[in-house]
Amino acid sequence: MDLRENSLEKSKIIANELKTSLEEKNIFHLRDIIYDTNEVTLANIFEEYFEIKDILFMFKVIKKEKTAEIFAYLPQNMKQQVINGLQDHEIKVMLDYMFTDDISEFLEELPANIVKRVLNSASNQRRSEINMILNFKENSAGSVMSTDYVELDPEITADEALKMIKDKERLAETISYCYITNNQHILLGFVSMKSILLASANTLISDIMETDVISVECDEDQEEVAKIFTKYDLLVLPVVNDQHRLIGIITIDDVYDIIQDEVTEDLQKMGGITPIEGSYINMSIIEMVKSRITWLLILMISATVSGLILSKNSDLTLKIPSLVIFIPMLMDTAGNAGSQSSAMVVRGIAVDNLNIGDFKYVIKTEFLNSLILGAILFAVNILRILVFMPKISMSIAILISATIYIIVTIANLIGGILPLLASTLKQDPASMSGPILTTVCDAISLTIYFSLASLFLGGGLYGI
Repeated sequence: MDLRENSLEKSKIIANELKTSLEEKNIFHLRDIIYDTNEVTLANIFEEYFEIKDILFMFKVIKKEKTAEIFAYLPQNMKQQVINGLQDHEIKVMLDYMFTDDISEFLEELPANIVKRVLNSASNQRRSEINMILNFKENSAGSVMSTDYVELDPEITADEALKMIKDKERLAETISYCYITNNQHILLGFVSMKSILLASANTLISDIMETDVISVECDEDQEEVAKIFTKYDLLVLPVVNDQHRLIGIITIDDVYDIIQDEVTEDLQKMGGITPIEGSYINMSIIEMVKSRITWLLILMISATVSGLILSKNSDLTLKIPSLVIFIPMLMDTAGNAGSQSSAMVVRGIAVDNLNIGDFKYVIKTEFLNSLILGAILFAVNILRILVFMPKISMSIAILISATIYIIVTIANLIGGILPLLASTLKQDPASMSGPILTTVCDAISLTIYFSLASLFLGGGLYGI
């Protein structure tokens, strides 16, 4: 039995035990099972095996801290059902035990009337914190941060700091690092829990804090946040406003979500799909159609260019029918070469911070690559035609191979340039790596192919 099957079997056993406890009204055993089970596992079990009325009952008889932990991992539709089934005072208590980034995340996708009810149920401080996060631009650092952190004065002692941390432990998302601010909340530095524990009781925090603190402004894009985490190998990152006042933190678990979202968005754009949130399983057919149809229509219309090129050269293909055989291969080769180049440059932009200043380097690199790749493909294609298509003349074989050499070179250059231009124009480079690039390369490959064919086989430019 593999790990997944073992996990499913374990979940089924826990679900059966919970159902038995519910049927027997054995609240004590029910609580023991829930307290001994990971909240992620419980959220999956609740989604798979229980109706909302049973979930609401279990939430009412367990500790509110555990309720908040499980609620954070429930799917969005189930969260909405839970909110609808809770009283206002129950919502308030649950919100007090939840981290603000988790609250803002699920509120963003709720109907306005339910959001209003949740905010009205929250305490004044909680409501203010949630509203601040919700008012930040979507996908900015401020929109994914948490306001649940430990803030310390530089003039207190290590012993006093420990007491403050103990008081705030339940409300803080992490206590691994505490942030040092002045009375205006200006970020001065940070101190690790390890440093506080190892310091003598009377040591001032100012004597053990680190002042070289990495921070991010609240309006920074979340993709840049992920890059900072990766570059500096961080577990937590403080968020400041334009006056360098500490307003929140971003933890590594949020960055995992950011990276997943960014990768999903890039893959969708590279596949010619309008970015859409939500999982494949939970997405409706209408949502899927809407996310795909726009680019399909654009690409269908843009493919008209390729059709016109073929139409204008129909006399040449009638004169030399064997030319038609190689059109799909040439178009595929051009598209694949461009996509490979584009994928490398998109990664370079994301990982190595490539920008328009590296234009000459990218052009040089892709040109040298294309010379080598083109030479290899030229030789292999000649051999392929001689072995598998002996009836094709050597002149046509050389024509096809020469076309491959040229289109690979051009496609590589285009694939390298387009993402750089997109990045410079503040557009997502990934959007230039999919069907758009392929369509451009198709048109160029056909133009080059028929131009060469007309020159060398048709006795001058023919039908172009």
